[in-house]
Amino acid sequence: MTRLHDTLHEIADEAPAVDLADRAIRRSRHRRRTGALLVAAAATAVAVLGTSVATGLLPGRGARDMVASPVGPRSWEISSSPLPARGVDPLSYAYLTSCTGQGVPPDCVHGVWRVVTRGGETYDVPQALGLGGSDGSVFSPLVITPDGRAMAYYSRRDRTFKVRELESGKEFTAPVKVGQEQLEAAEVFLRLSGDGRRLAFTSFGPEKPLAVSIDMRNGRTTRLPTGWMPVSVADGGGPVVVVRWADDRSRIRLVSPGGEVRESGIPEYGQRFSAFAPDGRTMTKIGNGREDDRHAEDGTLVVFDSATGKVQGRIRIRGLPEDTTVIRLGHWLNDTEVTALTTVSSADAPPRDAVTTVYAVNVRTGGTRELHSYPSFSHLLVPGIVM
Repeated sequence: MTRLHDTLHEIADEAPAVDLADRAIRRSRHRRRTGALLVAAAATAVAVLGTSVATGLLPGRGARDMVASPVGPRSWEISSSPLPARGVDPLSYAYLTSCTGQGVPPDCVHGVWRVVTRGGETYDVPQALGLGGSDGSVFSPLVITPDGRAMAYYSRRDRTFKVRELESGKEFTAPVKVGQEQLEAAEVFLRLSGDGRRLAFTSFGPEKPLAVSIDMRNGRTTRLPTGWMPVSVADGGGPVVVVRWADDRSRIRLVSPGGEVRESGIPEYGQRFSAFAPDGRTMTKIGNGREDDRHAEDGTLVVFDSATGKVQGRIRIRGLPEDTTVIRLGHWLNDTEVTALTTVSSADAPPRDAVTTVYAVNVRTGGTRELHSYPSFSHLLVPGIVM
């Protein structure tokens, strides 16, 4: 274990090359998806909005009418108030405000994080940097624990990361400054353990890469390998899992709080991994195959042991509505079910008709059950999903 100022001096010792082509593809896809979500945010649906404001979620929909349901409320038309100092109910989701489209009021503030509780209260989080920079090029992530009771964000005032317990209002501040230039990197990832105690932050790009995990209770930090994507932070004294992929293989490293590293690998390409299962070892990722000599997700889940790399099985996901695509995985609900973030959009339907829904997927049978649907806001953030 080492303090962060020692960590920074050591980072240059291990800087594996980043797959720049893959990164560029992912950034391009992210920009296209963000553009679609911005378009979606410009469409209003009074009936659906009324439900989402009242409950924090959209009503459940059957497969036949999912695509037909408009789900793009305008963020400036939703009443909100500043986040209270304490007494905030568990969060349902978060999103960035958007001031694009027609009819935008002059007092609309673009790129501010908002959180919505399970009870439907909407709060602005102005202390958290969302989009920054004169041209909005700086993006700072926000993450929420699976139970919705804590969140981590980059503090504008303190120029570092904070973890906030929403009921008590207690905040924990990272012991070092993280300049906004770290957020201008080509890739920025922020992960938070389920208990809200430890976070992992990675930024890598042309300058000043940084990759650390921080115990937000005692301020101790552990160096993570640069150029690797953090996926999951275990509770307590468990490891941080980081991944890196190339060709037809993904390498996996488990980094303990003491800095010990254990590496394995699986014969699977791509970045879409789940968090740790309750056993602290099992993970899943969205399966990949080859299509026209390119990697393509194939509608399966690969279940594997993160410590050894042993693939325990591959199952085909069943029971999703037509035109549904799994785009991210997340936390586990129990020993057999993992959460999956999906979107439904037909090639013949406009982007505003996209629907974002979280399902539980049984890793033994492939069966699914719908949990919640969400409005298609810009940079929608769902608790526990590995974004």
